[in-house]
Amino acid sequence: VCTPSRASLMTGCYPRRVGLDRTDPDGHVLRPLSPNGLHPDEITIAEALKSRGYATACIGKWHLGDHPSMLPTRQGFDQFFGIPYSDDMTARPGKSWPPLPLMRGERTIEAPVDRDLLTKRYTEAAIEFMDANRERPFFLYLPHAMPGSTAHPFSSHAFRGKSANGDYGDSVEELDWSTGEILRAIQQLGLDNKTLVVWTSDNGAPRRNPPQGSNAPLGGWGYTTREGGMRVPCVVRWPERIPAESVCHELTTMMDWLPTFAHLAGASAPRDRKLDGHDITPLLMGESDAKSP
Repeated sequence: VCTPSRASLMTGCYPRRVGLDRTDPDGHVLRPLSPNGLHPDEITIAEALKSRGYATACIGKWHLGDHPSMLPTRQGFDQFFGIPYSDDMTARPGKSWPPLPLMRGERTIEAPVDRDLLTKRYTEAAIEFMDANRERPFFLYLPHAMPGSTAHPFSSHAFRGKSANGDYGDSVEELDWSTGEILRAIQQLGLDNKTLVVWTSDNGAPRRNPPQGSNAPLGGWGYTTREGGMRVPCVVRWPERIPAESVCHELTTMMDWLPTFAHLAGASAPRDRKLDGHDITPLLMGESDAKSP
């Protein structure tokens, strides 16, 4: 869910190990202006890959702390363009939160941000980053904000009313478009066979209302520890390296990506601390005897 899942992904550790399992006193995920966040001493995927000369960018929702010392630019990312926490954390009755900021680097460039345009702007920024770094290895972390957990997810005008499933469906339609645009750009840049693409989620559908996603046939929903909240889709693409249309039924976790990416990039995973994730390269490559670590 939000902060804990992202902490696991970035560090290869259980959220509790990096102090982000219960982040605010009420047990919720990080809220605006919270004093907590990912400690600057933690090592992220971006920091591990920078040691091998990778350009790094975080474009999208961060949600690992909104104080300067906890922003992506202090955690190994060369660039940050996005929002520091969830898009539903906006000023409202009973909440004295500031207007939702759109940030570039460590500077707010728009507040409140136009949430209708987030997916479109993130997609454009992602393609611009890949184009600028086509001659060197890069790590692009693109955590979209939509459809999120708002009652009425946002989408740009071009996708308004495009789906038969209302606002939620429109938002998903635009995410589908975004994914296609990014894959097309990778191909046009001549990077198809050099680029590993991972598409996944931080939690299951957050509501029991079918128009806003479903985890069927799994029980439970996002924000719970039942299987419907914890088990998420993961699609991986790497032409000529990962067998096309293969399916892996072994158990893996978000924590496995840091050691896996480090191995594939020829980098070293952190050795001065305990990591809970494992290198799952054999599973990705479809090795016949590969098992869940």
